[in-house]
Amino acid sequence: MGRKCYFRNRLFVCCVPAFLMMVIVGCTKPQIQFSNAYNGDNATNVVSVDTFSVKLSTVFLDSFTTSGTKSQLLGRYNDPFFGTVTSRSYSDIGAPYPLPSLTNFSVYDSIQLILRINKTFYGDTSKIQGFLVSQLTQVMNYPGIQTAFYSNNSIPYDPAVLGSAYVQINPTAGLTSQRMGDSVKITMPNSMGEQLFGLLYRQPDTITNASLFRGYFKGLTVYPDTTLPGAVYGFMDSLVLRLFYHEPGVVMVQKTADFPLVNPATQFNQIIADRTGTPTAPLGPGNLELPSTATGNQAFLQPITSLYTKLLFPTITDLLGYPDYLAVMKAQLIIKPVQGTYSPVLNLPPAVNLTLTNYANTIGAVLPYGSGNLTIDYLYGTNTNYTYDITAYIQKALTQGAPNNAINGLMLITPATTFNTTFNRAVFGDSHNPQLSNQISLKIYYASYY
Repeated sequence: MGRKCYFRNRLFVCCVPAFLMMVIVGCTKPQIQFSNAYNGDNATNVVSVDTFSVKLSTVFLDSFTTSGTKSQLLGRYNDPFFGTVTSRSYSDIGAPYPLPSLTNFSVYDSIQLILRINKTFYGDTSKIQGFLVSQLTQVMNYPGIQTAFYSNNSIPYDPAVLGSAYVQINPTAGLTSQRMGDSVKITMPNSMGEQLFGLLYRQPDTITNASLFRGYFKGLTVYPDTTLPGAVYGFMDSLVLRLFYHEPGVVMVQKTADFPLVNPATQFNQIIADRTGTPTAPLGPGNLELPSTATGNQAFLQPITSLYTKLLFPTITDLLGYPDYLAVMKAQLIIKPVQGTYSPVLNLPPAVNLTLTNYANTIGAVLPYGSGNLTIDYLYGTNTNYTYDITAYIQKALTQGAPNNAINGLMLITPATTFNTTFNRAVFGDSHNPQLSNQISLKIYYASYY
């Protein structure tokens, strides 16, 4: 067992120069604040130990809520560790309000579906992306007893493609393609536009009654062309079906009528991950947890595809058997993404939280000291890590006993505001990862009697 010994400063009246040199070279004092209990006349050493095992596993936690996020996620990309990830959106469309007043002279021109980017993305944005639109064949009501839509939900739709757009999106510049500004515009069929134009002109109950119109139009789904994987993009939930018409005269007047997204709480994203041929392929509803030893001494984190990283500290109570042990002064957890598994295209989560978990893999409350911000080293990779001060957790774990620590531990998750709208992911090395610079580390400083 490797230990490093640190001594408090003492005033030595007489010292041999050679002895002083040995002390200066061989010992380093850590920056730890001692409590008054250990600052008495009896000197207390601080010993550093980093040999306690951290057991890692990847946990699959089924579906999660994706409705009402105010973000439409559209696209598809390939990931060598997490598979081919696809996201499509379902939206409820309502009638214009107030209804425009059309005349016998009003002339229909065209109809477009307009989606505004929100400048978020994940994947390779240098590629052309195709977006397709189909009409729902069923009203967007929650299934069964659900009170929200989940990532694995879908609504039946007509497979006929109503419209499509093939664009290269540059979300950081706020442009989608030439002369398109910050929006993707998909031309819809004139047959649809003319039917809606006729309703606006006649104004029957079908369009004046919101419930009847919902049953008539039902809604739309937007999804990526699966032959062109590149990236998933975020769009605002303010998509609109815009009908263009004009009033003839001496001066022709161009006009529009917007059929907007309604019931934003029901707009949702369906997230699909095809993990075939990847280390995460065995995970799914029939296999909810895999130890890191079964996945190349690695564990995986991507909440939006239902993958989480679990940590157990089964041997931590061995510390109580040390003959010199007095008390834990500090516990530092350093988690390292594996070199070569991340890039500027496949980004790491900027922050990863720690929560309590149990044998059933329940996600508990976020630990108040469990927010790990990312330190990244794209040049060498050796200094990329998330660091946590888990002193309070380790102190409590020591009192709960080895059987408890063998089944209850910590879960890594991304912050609640991002877990269902961002695709950032990480591959973490366990304590036996072949590359030392990739290994997770738990360093404990404890007060020693000696």
